Amino acid sequence: MVIENFELNIHLFRLINEINNPFLNKFFYYFSYLGSGYVLIPLLIATYILRREKIKPFILAIILETVTVVSLKEFLNQPRPASLLDDVKLLIPLYWRSFPSGDTAMAFTIATVLSKGEKAYVKIPLFLYAFLIGFERIYVGVHFPLDVISGAFIGLFSGLIAFKIISGGIYERH
Repeated sequence: MVIENFELNIHLFRLINEINNPFLNKFFYYFSYLGSGYVLIPLLIATYILRREKIKPFILAIILETVTVVSLKEFLNQPRPASLLDDVKLLIPLYWRSFPSGDTAMAFTIATVLSKGEKAYVKIPLFLYAFLIGFERIYVGVHFPLDVISGAFIGLFSGLIAFKIISGGIYERH
């Protein structure tokens, strides 16, 4: 059963995916690497050095996000846009397991954890990065908007839950 084959999802996908700009094509092709797991090691090292108090929630949030995304992808096994639609502008050749967007989930997990307790000049670029990763996933043709929105919520909740667990908030006794 395909859960993403509804008019609004497809319309929004086409609206973004059909933007055809040579500069944006190149920019988002390379920017897509910032949504992959490649960014985790340098970010974990930087977090350990600069904001050591965030390292445990960061690791826990990434674990929560990854388990959630992989489980949903495996269980729901939703096709990518290029497998469902004709004329997809596909800059990165991916065809299977679309829902949810793991790159978007990871970007929002990173933004949520690293922005906690920071000033706006740190929060704004972090969430702009996460938003651009989500937009990029649609632009390059590998995810529907529903995948991206779901990934964003998974990332946000993974970060918030990790802080709650690490701070003892779930197990507090009154």
